[in-house]
Amino acid sequence: MATPNPLLVSLDIKATDKVISIKENGNIDSNFVITHLIKQILLENNKLCFVILHNTLGHYHNVGKRLGYDFLKRIEDGSIRTIEPLKEIVEDIGNGKNYLIDDKEHIVKALYTSIKQNVEELTSTTPNRVYLIIDDVSHLLDLGIDLKYIISFITYCLSLVNNDKVSVVVNTHVCSKSDEIICNNLNYVSDVIIEVLPLKTGISREVTGVMSIEKSGNAQIAQFHFKAYDKGIKTFHLGESVYNLYK
Repeated sequence: MATPNPLLVSLDIKATDKVISIKENGNIDSNFVITHLIKQILLENNKLCFVILHNTLGHYHNVGKRLGYDFLKRIEDGSIRTIEPLKEIVEDIGNGKNYLIDDKEHIVKALYTSIKQNVEELTSTTPNRVYLIIDDVSHLLDLGIDLKYIISFITYCLSLVNNDKVSVVVNTHVCSKSDEIICNNLNYVSDVIIEVLPLKTGISREVTGVMSIEKSGNAQIAQFHFKAYDKGIKTFHLGESVYNLYK
């Protein structure tokens, strides 16, 4: 890691971690994990194919500026490629093409084809790693896509790690049984499972939430409290919030 960022140190993501799943539970946002992973990807001179299903491109650019990287500039220099289904949906309104068509299986096939093409083009232009980040796959359910097609879509995306230079990060938000099924399928094949949860005791000024990190082959699950700030995140072991926040 190029910088001792406390969250990145806690995550400890390595090149051997080829499938990473992020699960957000309840009324809490795991977006900070993704934006910090992007920071690490760029610091290591890796490349990124980013499927944006939750926030806008402008959101990631604004957060990136606070974290020390220029998202739009990295798109311009070819380090990042974005696929924006939400933007295309707005453009499709009125003509019934692509994401608004009735054939929902075609939607995920077309999305995967675009992802595969971008990932393959990125791998051909760099000796370093290429990351595919999907944020967040749960929104495919909002488009009326059957669960079976979403599971197939995820399976196809994960097959991209057959290329040793590729890693895949999938974010999901759990608020339904279908979301839980998606998460469970991801958990079976993930090298790293990151779960973000709200505090059981409710809202706190000192702590934003709880993050757990489970790694394949490691029976022990690491747990941290975290505190969100405008320019980053502080993480600390459970019960150490006061000491860490004010030192």
